[in-house]
Amino acid sequence: MQPKGEPRLIQDSIAVESVKNPAIVQSLDPSARSVVVQPLGEPTTITYRAGPQVDHFDRIRIGDKVEARVAERLSIYVSRDGKVPGPSGTPEAITSDAKVLMVDPSYRLLTVQYPNGQRETFKVALNVKLREMEAGDDVVVQSLEAVELKVL
Repeated sequence: MQPKGEPRLIQDSIAVESVKNPAIVQSLDPSARSVVVQPLGEPTTITYRAGPQVDHFDRIRIGDKVEARVAERLSIYVSRDGKVPGPSGTPEAITSDAKVLMVDPSYRLLTVQYPNGQRETFKVALNVKLREMEAGDDVVVQSLEAVELKVL
């Protein structure tokens, strides 16, 4: 489904928190406070930086099964063939991590769908331009840090 309107950035840096699927710790770097995890049943790994609120980082071990709550920033675009106008006005490619599936402005909910079919709903702040978003818009996700790492 192709969203309506000209290719553009609808909104940048929408702050959200997301609870990720359980994963197995593959490696740790205590000096950088980073952890590499492999989500269960997935071939790829993800690296998170543990934020200061993760006070038990020193007790996490390789092989532990963890669930991460991650602070992220979402950027929502209308694109054409994966391109949006860059700062100079010429089309630039973006790498979409998900698509908008549903928007509910009355409850401030934004539901996105990832390429693997997984859906996630975020409660967003009042300043988010939900009325300008619609199903099919591209979502670029920037993970900032793990705000919680729960050993399961």
